[in-house]
Amino acid sequence: MNKMVKYLAVSISFIAACSSPQKNLWEEIILRDGYGHLYFSSSELENRGAYVRGLYGAHNLFDGNSATCWSEGAKDDGLGESVSIAIKEGTKIIVVQNGDAKSDKIFKDNNRIKQAELSILAGIHTPGEVTETGVLFNALPYKKTKKITLEDSSRPQKINFPFKWKALTRFKNSAVRKFKKINREKLAGVKQEPRAVFILRIKILSVYHGDKYDDTCLSAISFENKTDIIESPGEKQTKIYVNESQNAILMTDENGGTETLVRDPKSIFQIVDVSADSKWLIAIHMPADISHTRVETDYRLYNTEMKKLVPQRLIADGAGELYGFDGKGEDTFLMYADNKEMTDKRVALSGIYDKIK
Repeated sequence: MNKMVKYLAVSISFIAACSSPQKNLWEEIILRDGYGHLYFSSSELENRGAYVRGLYGAHNLFDGNSATCWSEGAKDDGLGESVSIAIKEGTKIIVVQNGDAKSDKIFKDNNRIKQAELSILAGIHTPGEVTETGVLFNALPYKKTKKITLEDSSRPQKINFPFKWKALTRFKNSAVRKFKKINREKLAGVKQEPRAVFILRIKILSVYHGDKYDDTCLSAISFENKTDIIESPGEKQTKIYVNESQNAILMTDENGGTETLVRDPKSIFQIVDVSADSKWLIAIHMPADISHTRVETDYRLYNTEMKKLVPQRLIADGAGELYGFDGKGEDTFLMYADNKEMTDKRVALSGIYDKIK
């Protein structure tokens, strides 16, 4: 197949879930590994059992070969069947190749997806809970879903990721806290922290009918992710970004001047959020060498104007994960998790500013 193809536009309509998920509506999912992707499919054509990768299994979505595909294995058109994939936080684009793209004739012979529902689940894995076929996750669904319409074409189609990552991050952190609370006794004997991932589910809602078969196919899925550069909407249009080679977080203004906010050769960094006025930053610190141990994520708050790290005690007693910012100017709030009360809270940054200036 010619790789020099144009991406097709994909229409996305935003819909709220018909009803909000019930509280603690947890689902057990065993995710298998296929070409570096964790995945699960509700069914597959000619399924040969859990221990065999079938000819039409969902692992084909990640092999880079348009002559292979996932085909659902339900009766009729496979409406309601789905494939679930663990995705990276910050995913910006979803690229799908519809139908069985082996040839034009085979593409037309089989069903293709017309409309699909996209949903997000927070998947949480307790270390040690694995099976012979995959990794066990307990998953909680996000309250919103999105509906997409695909073109009836075998060419790759780009879909803008339709969920807001800031809201998803808050949701995932909340799900982790709920999971820990529900499974407190079980986790007491586990030395490592539970692993949390985002899971994207694509469910078939309607199809373009095939000329010969009613099997609905999908040839490929891939993802494009955002960079670690965040352009803040402040007056100076400051760029705050991670420089991995320097083990630092740098700030560059519109005139090209660059300053160092923090540098530590023993750490690597990830930016979580920047306030609307660019004066506050949440960053994750992790040891540069984590090959021999598992470490908990360390969230830190910085004031970029004074280039100061805010001591955790000035945020709140029991403050854990720092989620993001809400509001503007003097009415900017920091959103965080209270690990003592196991709930989400927020604190006015104006009060913290007065303490550190």
